[in-house]
Amino acid sequence: MHWADAEEKDLPNEPLIATGVAPSGPIHLGGLKELLTGEAISRSSNGKLILIVDSIDPLRKLYPFLDEGFEKYIGMPLSEIPCPCGEEDSYSEHFLKPFLRSLDRLGVEVNVKFAHEMYDEGEYEEATRTVLESKDVVKDIIEGKTGRDLPEDWFPYNPLCSECGKIDGTKAIGFEDPYVEYVCECGHEGRAHIGKKEGKLPWRCDWAARWWILGIECEPFGKDHAASGGSWDTGKEIIKKVFESEPPHPVVYEWIHLKGEGPMSSSKGVAVTVEDMIKMVGPEAVRFLIMKNKPNTHIEFDTGLGILDLMDEYDKYEEIYFEEKSGDKARTYELSQVEGPPDEKPQRIPYRHLVNLVQIYDDYEQIWEVAKNTGQIEEDNKEDYERFEERAANVEFWLENFAPDMVKFSLKEELPEIGLDEEERSFLSKYLENLQDCRWKSEELHRLVHQCAEEVEVGKGKAFRSFYKILLGEKKGPRLGRFLSQLDKDFVMERIRDAL
Repeated sequence: MHWADAEEKDLPNEPLIATGVAPSGPIHLGGLKELLTGEAISRSSNGKLILIVDSIDPLRKLYPFLDEGFEKYIGMPLSEIPCPCGEEDSYSEHFLKPFLRSLDRLGVEVNVKFAHEMYDEGEYEEATRTVLESKDVVKDIIEGKTGRDLPEDWFPYNPLCSECGKIDGTKAIGFEDPYVEYVCECGHEGRAHIGKKEGKLPWRCDWAARWWILGIECEPFGKDHAASGGSWDTGKEIIKKVFESEPPHPVVYEWIHLKGEGPMSSSKGVAVTVEDMIKMVGPEAVRFLIMKNKPNTHIEFDTGLGILDLMDEYDKYEEIYFEEKSGDKARTYELSQVEGPPDEKPQRIPYRHLVNLVQIYDDYEQIWEVAKNTGQIEEDNKEDYERFEERAANVEFWLENFAPDMVKFSLKEELPEIGLDEEERSFLSKYLENLQDCRWKSEELHRLVHQCAEEVEVGKGKAFRSFYKILLGEKKGPRLGRFLSQLDKDFVMERIRDAL
């Protein structure tokens, strides 16, 4: 049973599922995991999905992607900070809008709620009042679960200073409904209305409050929240004892690591944005990466050769779906689709093969013709050609931005100025002699290299290098049999003659 279907068994009919995002920087693939985990469960359970944007959270530091002019905004709510590029209404929208566009590409249907709007429109007022009136109970829960002592005068509320505009330098000193009195580090003294965008509950209280306000029945969250004494431990006690309600069904997920660099983090510059991921492999493969791994599975993501393995695996799951129509792998493929599986199995040129083809030919129609001539495409139709165009564009983006140098090459239109020794000439002469009668198939062309190298007693490495030298002007290149089969036979034979 697929993990999304297994989670659905523990939920009521048509559950309300919440996910969250903090738009403090570019939203990366790791941040997408939470939302797609919730979305898969909502598809399985016919539930509804909510995305809560923590837009009232403060800017915590000057991140590497910000210029020094943003230092003055540290401590201010993200919704109140100007857009870095000047084109959006706020800092939070600057980073959120590309993410929302990506969700549309991924086929995610979600109701987006901004935390600053929820506070400003009074959605949090009753919950905030309940927490403030139960502050001693809340204090005991937090101290008991975390093992740390809170100050005697602690208040579960973070006011927004009306003078300096910051939310992390204020201290609540009293509550007289509906106002919280406060003092700020800037020297200002004031009061904040709990039914307006003039402050917020601290995270441990805010999380439990939103479950109660919205009636959340399921929520995925990262393993950091699930640690002993973490916000899940305190949140589930707060909603039970303060709001007299039940916590949502938890789905704990592991983080996505960028290979060799650790957990994805925009603030540390260790990230691949969702936009770039879609441009690299297409929306279905992005979904596939999350759907094929259980939420509590660690994902080591490799933007280099790992992309080729990911796309090979996606194509394999596609074949399984159309052969079997059932089982975990078929279900994974089904949940990976943006608009549901195609009626018939698509004809695919493997991503790995396209890496060669887009570097050989400038025109997509030429590539399509080569694929038809080599039998990779058997029937010409519009839908498959459109899928091919999208994948070819994905490959080009990957080659330009993420691919390792070892897969990049440039087919030389003229014979490169690179010398051949007598052994290389002997091998190429023997290969040309046998080539006319050889089937133009990758495995046959590869086998012929070994055969001719043995006949003229030339090392296999030198035999392969001789081809790379006359075709690419290099000493290494792509897998030779597949590479040659994607070139025109007359072109290859003429190049060998020129070299000899």
